Amino acid sequence: MYIRVEPFGQVGGKKASLYTLKNALGALVRITDYAGAIVAIETPDKKGNLDNIVLGFGDVKGYVKNDGYLGALIGPVGNRISNAGFAFGGKKYAFTANENGKTLLHSGSFGFHTVLWDAECEADEKSARLTLKADFPSDKTGFPGNLKATVVYTFDNENALTIDYKIESDAPSFASPTNHTYFNLGGLSAKKVPSIERQTMEIFADYFTRVDADCIPLENAKVDETPFDLRRPVKIKDGHAHEETDEQMKYGAGYDHNFILTGEKCEKTGLRFAARVTDKKTGRIMKVYTDMPAVQFYAGNHLSRYNASEKRYYKKRQGLCLETQFTPDSINNPGAFGFDVAVITPEKPFTSTTKYVFSAQ
Repeated sequence: MYIRVEPFGQVGGKKASLYTLKNALGALVRITDYAGAIVAIETPDKKGNLDNIVLGFGDVKGYVKNDGYLGALIGPVGNRISNAGFAFGGKKYAFTANENGKTLLHSGSFGFHTVLWDAECEADEKSARLTLKADFPSDKTGFPGNLKATVVYTFDNENALTIDYKIESDAPSFASPTNHTYFNLGGLSAKKVPSIERQTMEIFADYFTRVDADCIPLENAKVDETPFDLRRPVKIKDGHAHEETDEQMKYGAGYDHNFILTGEKCEKTGLRFAARVTDKKTGRIMKVYTDMPAVQFYAGNHLSRYNASEKRYYKKRQGLCLETQFTPDSINNPGAFGFDVAVITPEKPFTSTTKYVFSAQ
């Protein structure tokens, strides 16, 4: 295993870097210290050919203007908070809405995706690690407590990428961080990016979260006899075939919903098998494991981002996200419908792990 560090442009007069973590099989992950964004992941297909399978930009400028959150770390609280505010610890917190004039999305203008993180890297025979650290003071973020975040990316010789999160606070607070990488197991080397609709999705969840027209959670409902029953492989295109008839599909413009994970956690790792994506043409498979209770499946329904380095647009449904998380807007529904809030105290930091495992057959 080895790590290469190279320049990736400048942000506010500071130099950003690009870190390449490469394993003995030739597979690699590229991450920038700005936004902690995953820039590229190259894995082999069933013929052994390497190709990049995530949407990204060629320099840091793309991530500064990244309103699609491509590859970025999201926090301290991912997803949506209704009415751009909440009450916590007897105090009310209000934010400037950044979605539909009423919703706080992905922690707003001072979240994890907006800073240049301090970085350290190391490698041994089995794995390569990139450790990112940053402070998020309450007077900037608007969230309770002065937060210290540490995120560790580990890539190993088994083609597994593990993300470990730790958030500390000097006062009671809460968190639900995630990563917003857009995956496309079809590969991105071709002139035309394939649609993720040809891929099959499995999410091991008996319940999904119903939303209103603004995608704000209402309740958790059974997936039975709905397009959200992904406990067995479903081609994404077949699920989207219900877009005109299913109210929830209309509200999300396709899949953009939270799923409550069902499987038991492994005693050894503490992780549960959350999801599997398969592209039959390339043979690539991605398995997702996490200790978080839920995952957001977003099918890139509103994706439209120009990639200057490749001189092409990333368009609707050319990438999908699997964002491990707590149920969105839990802070405004504590205990209701199984919505849990992950409270942090000075004595008990938030910790979480998500693992993406890549293979082909």
